Amino acid sequence: MKLNNYIEITNEDNMLLMARYPDSYFDLAIVDPPYGIGQNWKKNKLSKFYNHHNNFNNSIPTDEYFNELFRVSKHQIIWGCNYFWNYLPPTNNLIFWDKHNDTKKQFGSAGELAWTSIKKYPLLKYDFIWSGFATCEPVFKIHPHQKPVALYAQCLSDFATPGMKILDTHLGSGSIACAVHRANIIDKMNLTLTACEHDEEYYNDAILRIKNELQTQSLF
Repeated sequence: MKLNNYIEITNEDNMLLMARYPDSYFDLAIVDPPYGIGQNWKKNKLSKFYNHHNNFNNSIPTDEYFNELFRVSKHQIIWGCNYFWNYLPPTNNLIFWDKHNDTKKQFGSAGELAWTSIKKYPLLKYDFIWSGFATCEPVFKIHPHQKPVALYAQCLSDFATPGMKILDTHLGSGSIACAVHRANIIDKMNLTLTACEHDEEYYNDAILRIKNELQTQSLF
């Protein structure tokens, strides 16, 4: 589905999407693949995602996925890199997202790591509160591993340059699409986003969220 002249999102397997593009077509891939740790939200019976999507996040992508990702994109930012070390070259160019979450008292991790191929910042740290009801932005969560728009906006600010073609192979809640739209409207970045989501329910929820973002932000 083409939402406007710079955001196109499909409901399909990411391998099918990437197969349609030539080598190095995308300037930057920002992806958040499943970590293969199963239903970690099952520990929290109060979570809206309890008993949700029984087969979600039970396995990490294969080496074929990473080979294709590196083929179609010039640079990558890969969240959850600590689960994928077998597929990623050693680097000190990492991003640590500090969620300000006290893991001794609250459900969830204290933060997340991302690997990046762009040799620009050694162990960059982002601070965006994402702990229970305390969040860095108003949000209605539609995905168990949803990330804030502000996090993706910071990635784009630090690593993207005007006119870049962005790829996301695991759209999830659609936060990256909201960030690309804001970067184009506010900062005149002229970015394009190509993304896909395999799960139909998440895809439909994300499309609704992004359409609302496009309509709301465009008013300003």
